[in-house]
Amino acid sequence: MKRNIFPIFGKLFSSVLFNHFFNTNMKHFAVVFFSIISLIFSTNAQEPLSYFLPDDVSYNKNIPTPEEYFNQQLGEWHLTHDQVLNYMKEIARISERAIIQEYARSHENRPLVHLIFTSEQNQNKLEELKKLHFNYSQPGENISSENVPLVVNLGYGVHGNESSATNSSVLTAYYLAAAQGEKIDRLLESTIILVDPCLNPDGFVRHSTWANMHQSITDVTSSDSRQFREVWPGGRGNHYWFDLNRDWLLLVHPESRGRVAAFHEWKPNIVTDHHEMGANSTFFFQPGVPSRNNPLTPEENYRLTYEIAKYHSEFLDKIGSPYYMEEQFDDYYFGKGSSYPDVNASVGILFEQAGYRGRIRETSNGVKTLAFGIKNQFTVSLSTLEAAINLKDELLQFQKDFYREGLELADKDEVKAYIFGDENNRQTTLKFVDLLNQHQIQVYPNEQEIIIAGKTFKPGSSFVVSKKQPQYRLIKSIFEITTEFADSTFYDVSTWTFPYAFNLPFAKLTSLRNVQVSEKPAEPEKPEGKVVGGKSSLAYLFKWNEYAAPEALFQLQNKGLLTKVATDEFAFIINGSEENFTYGTILVPSAGQEMTEEEIFNLVTLVAQQTGIDFYGLDTGLATKGIHIGSGSFASLEKPEVLMLVGGSVSSRDAGEIWHLFDQQYKIPVTLAESDNLGSINLNRYNTLILPAGSYRELNNAATEKIKRWTEEGGTLITIKSAATWATRNDLGKTQFKKSIEPDTTLQLNYADRSKEYSMNAIAGAIFKTEMDITHPLCFGYLKKELPVFKSGNSVAESLKTKYSEPVKFSDEPFLSGFVSEKNLERLKNAPVVSVQSAGRGKVISYQESMAFRGIWLGTNKLFMNSVFFGKIIR
Repeated sequence: MKRNIFPIFGKLFSSVLFNHFFNTNMKHFAVVFFSIISLIFSTNAQEPLSYFLPDDVSYNKNIPTPEEYFNQQLGEWHLTHDQVLNYMKEIARISERAIIQEYARSHENRPLVHLIFTSEQNQNKLEELKKLHFNYSQPGENISSENVPLVVNLGYGVHGNESSATNSSVLTAYYLAAAQGEKIDRLLESTIILVDPCLNPDGFVRHSTWANMHQSITDVTSSDSRQFREVWPGGRGNHYWFDLNRDWLLLVHPESRGRVAAFHEWKPNIVTDHHEMGANSTFFFQPGVPSRNNPLTPEENYRLTYEIAKYHSEFLDKIGSPYYMEEQFDDYYFGKGSSYPDVNASVGILFEQAGYRGRIRETSNGVKTLAFGIKNQFTVSLSTLEAAINLKDELLQFQKDFYREGLELADKDEVKAYIFGDENNRQTTLKFVDLLNQHQIQVYPNEQEIIIAGKTFKPGSSFVVSKKQPQYRLIKSIFEITTEFADSTFYDVSTWTFPYAFNLPFAKLTSLRNVQVSEKPAEPEKPEGKVVGGKSSLAYLFKWNEYAAPEALFQLQNKGLLTKVATDEFAFIINGSEENFTYGTILVPSAGQEMTEEEIFNLVTLVAQQTGIDFYGLDTGLATKGIHIGSGSFASLEKPEVLMLVGGSVSSRDAGEIWHLFDQQYKIPVTLAESDNLGSINLNRYNTLILPAGSYRELNNAATEKIKRWTEEGGTLITIKSAATWATRNDLGKTQFKKSIEPDTTLQLNYADRSKEYSMNAIAGAIFKTEMDITHPLCFGYLKKELPVFKSGNSVAESLKTKYSEPVKFSDEPFLSGFVSEKNLERLKNAPVVSVQSAGRGKVISYQESMAFRGIWLGTNKLFMNSVFFGKIIR
């Protein structure tokens, strides 16, 4: 590679001058001056391999360097996922120290892999060592630690556009494969190292493609460059635009499910999580803010984190890179890559490198390069491995003590177990059991009827989780209702009580003496639905309370069947017993369809089997009580034809949650269209238009008028959170939001603590109780009036003060779990969560909170789907 003869002088001189002018408020002059200096010295952004690698070891020439393999220097162009993956495969092919294992496939079918390094001797007995490592930490085992290997998991790039992370993984792989000498031998003899080169391949592909397609041959450093500003939705999220660094606990996506399964297979002692932050930052490593630690994490974890941090400090000092710790970020929420390990007997470490989003960029710290970011990420990978070697005995002992102490804490805990389950929603109950199983939590079927705290748990539909398990801390975290906090600032959410997310009844058990559970742990399988009563020449019914009911209805509609929904209650004798049906029951007539009776029966049977929904075949149209089959209280339904606006000012997070809900949970097609392309779209082919949260400033007058006409002519317009403001501003509804909390003039804080005033009145993520009108079409399928809702953000809607327009409201005592100030709690009381307003012949339905929060809040999913299926029948 041809190099300029003045690179070192040019970089030093220009960086010093840039910082001087920047810090003397001569920013504009600094940019102009630096541009001239850059042209004079023609600074190359890429660096030779010697810039990255330590020189205290030699390297095996049989292992191809990244430069040789990619025919470019690191940082010259962004590596693509296929390049990184192929290099990892090549290392595994050549090196006796490495094997490669695929642990998952992304939504876009890209492999996620671990390149597993250890000595050649250890590779020959890898399964034996894995088992030894696993058994060593199990309670009751008495195994010497002498031959037990330490396991380190190095994870790069869970956010796809934080490119220095994954780009640095190839250096780690090269070093572990090629480095020679006593130091590396000692590391590989006692350690198994899992290199996870790209935790989010789909997002990484979007970002690397964008960065490379806008990169010039000459260095363009201005932050105005399009290279640094990805088009919507950017590369941060995965295929559905979800933040995978929030999904370790939720396990909504295949990347996370595979990763957590591999975690529990290997039980790593250290897990690194390599990220990027703002371009004007430096480098952060944990520990984070001490007052924001999760109290369930042992103190020894934080001590070890601090001991490991000393190694990062030493290594970064050697290369002259500035850094900080304990001033930002936290490990409170256990669903992140650096915190999930903490509640699973490991030490998770977050790294945050300044992110430049391109090859070279001006920052407040001077001109910085992708190569510089790569070097920092690689350097802390090495410091982690150095710490692992020197702290091996302490790390192994910590893991062993973690599980032993968990059982001891369970013995001391007043609460001995949790019971949960809902006989009217078997599917959601089993989904929760499956989630617990994936976290290595044992769940046992309950075998007797238990009434506790006014809730009835029946055998066959309820389950018991004993706290006396190695996963004691995680179990407590999942079921815990959180009301006390040492700090009111949260990097993420303040609570995540899972039974609320699944809308499942649950209760604490203070004793297991009189509780009968199965001897065999639960292994839930998807329930297979059946047709009760057999083939019918009249009609089939199915209830709307089970989770998969919307999927079943759409499958029938998609095959052309006419369907209706009950707006009242009734009962029929089926197979000799009276079966009760309530609001939202779906009626599928046998007569008047284009299919034959036999074809309808075969389709209903197939849908029942595929979705787990029970159908009921009728042999008479005469109900034993309530409405009869021919009643006008059965309203005809249209098959949903759904358009959702994306791009522009739309929140990719909110749009992604809705897309995932339709596509993955219910298998219902939704057309995604660019919001600024509305003028060319024929809205008449759709009966439902969804506006996720956003300002919609990109919609011009013509587009706005088009939406108004379509709605007034009978369309269902669904707005999410801030989209309701756009609708109100354009005379589509009258939703208004309450004023935010005024600053407290009596509160005396130091200047340095001024940010605390905001956090004290911020709703970072908490759970609240709502009350529903379960006779309203938007609440069909719910059998209880109370529903837990997750709220994130401070906006609270004003009441419309119109009858029947607000079927879901926060209760007058709404608090369930998480942090919320008294002032915000007062604002929430009786405020609407869902509202519906007429617009001509159409409807505007507004959701003030996410009904599909992070893909895990299943309890409110149907509340959203009801607007899609039943919006038109609301009167």
